[in-house]
Amino acid sequence: PKMAVMMTMMMLRRRVVAHVVVLGIVLLLPLTVTALSVTLPPSSLDLAGIVGIVFDMDGTLIQPCIDFQTMRRRIYEVASEDRGYPVNEGDVVTMMDTFTLKGQAKAKIVFDELEAQALADMVIMPGMLDLCRLLDEQGIQRALLTRNVMRSADYLYDTHMDDVPRFNPQVARDTLDENGNILVAKPQPDGIQYICRQWKCDPSQVIMVGDSDKDDVVAGNRAGCAATIHLQTGCDNDSGNGNESEMEERQPTLVIDALLALQQLVEESIKCRSIAR
Repeated sequence: PKMAVMMTMMMLRRRVVAHVVVLGIVLLLPLTVTALSVTLPPSSLDLAGIVGIVFDMDGTLIQPCIDFQTMRRRIYEVASEDRGYPVNEGDVVTMMDTFTLKGQAKAKIVFDELEAQALADMVIMPGMLDLCRLLDEQGIQRALLTRNVMRSADYLYDTHMDDVPRFNPQVARDTLDENGNILVAKPQPDGIQYICRQWKCDPSQVIMVGDSDKDDVVAGNRAGCAATIHLQTGCDNDSGNGNESEMEERQPTLVIDALLALQQLVEESIKCRSIAR
């Protein structure tokens, strides 16, 4: 019937949101749908002018192995005892600095135990070494930025990097800046800004990649990075800082489900640049 056809055409012309998979990337994209065409926003990665890529470590370069649920529970227990009232929320990393010396000592034991177990369980992400080699071949610098400690970053290099050079620089929660002060951890942009000073570039020439929208994506957006890429693993990576950023700050440029997808994007960008020449 004519009325049914008209209703169908009206529904097809509506803007909808759909899951789109391109090169392993799952995106929530607005689609303009008509009876004759489908228009998709670009989902490629433009490396023109990019000096380097900053990678998170846990859940990004290595498979998720830190028990964040246990970490939150135990640190909140320390906080409750230290403050004398129940504590059941807050960033467990920055919270430690507010404890008494006795509380800090207890919290350090918790972190040391869980991070030591994570070292024993460490497994690198599939494709990580090949991606590093590809970036090195193209002259694209790579840095590591983690809320973990430098000991864990060094362990990754010493035990899993084979012939691949170290990430440079490596920035952890115990890294000192040029003035001897501990760098403020993600989601603050201090670590990215420090890396850019080492590379002698602007954050707009850098890409941030990580598995946490609350830490990595927010830090990249606050720093003004050229792009932020969210690697979704589906694992618990919540350190308790969910109230420290606005939802719009957590919006990434791209969403991927594996480092292999990022490698494909880099290869496609290189191919496009070669054709353009």
